[in-house]
Amino acid sequence: MNEEVEIAGRVCLVSHRLGGYDGVSIEAAKWDGAFQRLGWQVTRAAGFFVDRRDSDVTIKGLWADQPGSEPPPVDHDTIRRLVRTHHLLVLDNAGTLWSAPRASLAWERHALAVGIPTIVRHHDPSWQGAPLRAVTEQGMPLHDPRHLHVLINRCTYEEFAMRWPELAFADALRLAHNRVDIETLANGGDREQTRASLGVRPDEILIVHPARVEAPRKKIPRAVEFANAIASRVTPRPVRYWLTDPSPTPPPLNHAVLQAPGLIRGYAPNQADMYAACDLVVLPSSWEGWGLPVTEAAAAKRLVAAGPYPVLEEIRALGLTVYDPTDIDLVANLLENNSAATDVLYANYAVTRDHFDLRYLPDVLTDLAAHAKQLASVS
Repeated sequence: MNEEVEIAGRVCLVSHRLGGYDGVSIEAAKWDGAFQRLGWQVTRAAGFFVDRRDSDVTIKGLWADQPGSEPPPVDHDTIRRLVRTHHLLVLDNAGTLWSAPRASLAWERHALAVGIPTIVRHHDPSWQGAPLRAVTEQGMPLHDPRHLHVLINRCTYEEFAMRWPELAFADALRLAHNRVDIETLANGGDREQTRASLGVRPDEILIVHPARVEAPRKKIPRAVEFANAIASRVTPRPVRYWLTDPSPTPPPLNHAVLQAPGLIRGYAPNQADMYAACDLVVLPSSWEGWGLPVTEAAAAKRLVAAGPYPVLEEIRALGLTVYDPTDIDLVANLLENNSAATDVLYANYAVTRDHFDLRYLPDVLTDLAAHAKQLASVS
């Protein structure tokens, strides 16, 4: 990490909600920690906080009071105050996700009015995923060339450059892959205690599916089919399917979940414990902006079957071996052949150290903040 920090001060980190188990909250927490390591004072601003700290600021208009309803009117006064009293603004999917477009546009307008350097990190543009969601608000996702736009995958980077060539012309696009805490994931989990707390015996194969039940693209029925297929190949060893989201499931999905072998529901105490406890990670999604469980599993030295979401090919191209959920016999053989599996796991671990190590995130943020400052200075 760079020893000298050229840019420091107060950074306002904004998202729709923060502190949860969703991918954006997890990634925002990594940026939060990295900014603090660089000496920044971080203010979190969101419409909803799963956790809470004294310096957090709740922003009306970023989050609906009731599921499925429209967000309340935007709190422009608080947004103005925050952009005037900070040195850097980070909109983490708050300029991308279509759930509160008026609030997103307010952040952009007030940021431009005061000239604060601004990083807009895009996780989920509206045109990606399935089903396609239409956006009627003009200006979404945010794409002003006076702000630095950070994309988490090459696919989205190229789509932004094609849709808004002025961003490429202004050098206002950057690619920054999501990073993982390799040391903690590899060595920080308690396998025996976590499995005991879940009621999993030492001889059982535990397949974890880190997924939210309200997201159809997570393809939970497909994951259950995969777990049952693995169970049929590894007899007499029992197989358990662990769906991390404990939320109630609607009737059609509930029926599929109940077909899972040795069903377990609920979150682990922490991510390292989850990966330590399991033997295999499955993520058969049709769409992911990145798919954190894939690189996290590799860092934790766990087998992973994922896809067919398109961005997975970008991860594979960097060197990770990620099996397809149709590779039943191959995965089953690896679960029963420790020597062959070990070769794959250590090769994947080396790739994560080369490309996704969280230790180098402060360097990345230093460069991004400096470039955002440069863009703001020429506006």
